[in-house]
Amino acid sequence: MKSCASSIATPGELQAYRKAYSKFGEACILEIIAEKGDDAFYTGELADLIVKDIHDKVIGHNGNALAMISTINLYFGSMVFGTETDIIYNNQINDFSTLNTTNFFGVPACLANYITPGKRPSSSIVPLIMFDQNNPHVLEVLNANGGTKITTTTAQVVMLNLWFRKDIRQAINTPRLHSQLLPEEVLAECGFNQTILEQLKKLDHNIQCGVYRRSIVQSIE
Repeated sequence: MKSCASSIATPGELQAYRKAYSKFGEACILEIIAEKGDDAFYTGELADLIVKDIHDKVIGHNGNALAMISTINLYFGSMVFGTETDIIYNNQINDFSTLNTTNFFGVPACLANYITPGKRPSSSIVPLIMFDQNNPHVLEVLNANGGTKITTTTAQVVMLNLWFRKDIRQAINTPRLHSQLLPEEVLAECGFNQTILEQLKKLDHNIQCGVYRRSIVQSIE
């Protein structure tokens, strides 16, 4: 993290960011909470300040940008935490394949993904930084979670934003489709375009509509 941060700011700028963040944390938030009480968390004021602060940390004044992701894999990881540290242990090992089993995301076992000492499991993470091809300028920093839904979610959000000219909020909030080849089904979120679903059914796709574990997207423009 230190080396990544150093690549988008000078040591002096990093120190200034730390001071600004400290001042922000100790003054602005407390002042708003003192004035608004519990409502401060629901009016959007705190969120706006925090998002602006994150933006300043992720996109430097010189145009360099940073996208990263960390995970404990599933909800509450392995559901085990250290009794002394209270750290929640991850269950990243679920992303490996085990003979004759299907993982949490419905992916069947694959020989190339079997557990081997020193090996990393397959992953769907796609932290994304988009640039304008005609201008060396960062258009967007985007990331998502949700296991196998990460790839399809990222592709759809980018498509809606760049091709269909929806603003990033609309692109993220639009209902999505998901297919990961196996099992042979297409998951459609409630509210997805019915015309598209009918056309997919005509092509013999197995459409499953409903409320599913959704991929969550974070983006900075």
